[in-house]
Amino acid sequence: MRLVLLTLLFYWFHHLTFAGVSIDPVERPEFHFKELQQILVQLEDRALLSLEERKRIDAALANTLLAKSAEGTKINLNLQGQSVYEDRPHQSYYGRERFFGSLTLRRPLFHWGALKARTEIAFLAQSTVKNNYNYLLSELQLNARGSYLDLIVLNNKVELGKANLKATNDNFRKIEKRNKLGLTSDLIVKDANIQLLQQRIILEDLNRSLVTAKNNFAQLSGWNDPLKFQEINNSFKSLQLNHDFGKSIPVLITGHSSRSAKQIEVEISAEKKRVVIAESGLKPKVNLVGTFYQDQVPLANNENSFVRNNYLFGLEVNWALWDSSKSKAEKYKALANKRRLEINLERESKSFRLELENMRTQLNSIAKQVDMARARVILAEKKLAISKVEFESDRITPSQFMNAKISLDRSKIDRLQSICEYIKIRNRYEILLNPDYEKLKK
Repeated sequence: MRLVLLTLLFYWFHHLTFAGVSIDPVERPEFHFKELQQILVQLEDRALLSLEERKRIDAALANTLLAKSAEGTKINLNLQGQSVYEDRPHQSYYGRERFFGSLTLRRPLFHWGALKARTEIAFLAQSTVKNNYNYLLSELQLNARGSYLDLIVLNNKVELGKANLKATNDNFRKIEKRNKLGLTSDLIVKDANIQLLQQRIILEDLNRSLVTAKNNFAQLSGWNDPLKFQEINNSFKSLQLNHDFGKSIPVLITGHSSRSAKQIEVEISAEKKRVVIAESGLKPKVNLVGTFYQDQVPLANNENSFVRNNYLFGLEVNWALWDSSKSKAEKYKALANKRRLEINLERESKSFRLELENMRTQLNSIAKQVDMARARVILAEKKLAISKVEFESDRITPSQFMNAKISLDRSKIDRLQSICEYIKIRNRYEILLNPDYEKLKK
């Protein structure tokens, strides 16, 4: 009965802890772009940074094996072949060949936990490297999403810039024709020409920014195929128009610790092990020793000798009686580092809580910005419709009409930027609360 209650409490706490953390799938950009799904799936194998970090895991595994080998048995084999020439008093000169062999076995028996502590430190370091690798993958995926969203914004700016350039050029041609007919002044023609040149400059700048951003994205993700930004059933446009971002803001809850805090806890454990190592410095260490070796015993009265086989088994005690305070200093250093890390852990916990609160504040603010940006787009559309009627009736200038169109485009871009910023922060919030969710999704 007690076990059942504990199990129920565990599941209740688990669901309470992660309540409000899970993201609505539509708030993940890969939900709307199949191309991004493929990029994220292949990111681990394509990104150079990921390939580089894997070698750190291999090196950490080697360090663990090195540390563990200190606890194991060492066996050494020695073989010798000698050519001996003897000149004994009152005897003839004598030369012969001889061969010897030896086999030595050594195994640590009792080192006051120092060897085990070194092995555990190596295992902790290996675990840290693996966690860092998983964190790196999460960061790469976050950055890939964020960069892809930035590319979407830039691509939209370029498309709108092209449309504005075409409209500005058409407007300029119409004004030129009207000027030739004497229906408009030269000043209006000059003004339209300035607008055309300005749109060309803006478009050139946007194209340059887009090319640079694509190159940076390829460097980050290892994805060198052309980007198409094709939506799945126009779902991203629907997200911009209809999704209620205010309802998906997570509830701020307790019971979470950051990746940095977990890393600090591992370092504290390692410092505790170093205290054990330092305390063993001036204590006797016991090893098991076994040896088999051969030697040759010469006979005094003749030229012959015989080979003797020797077997040795026993215990070896090594005791460092004084090390000029080395072990004392190492212990003091480990204890100081441990206390420093404990203080750092407390500070990190507060900082993590503050970071989550700030991110929730940002999400609330951006959700409101999205609503205001949507309202601004509606107003800009109405303004453009009125401006079109006014322009066709010659009650406003071509510049005023183009300004209304540009205002609508900027409103749409601002709406898109607000939504992309919300998605980026929301995804980071989820990873902070549940660093393994990328791995769980796979």
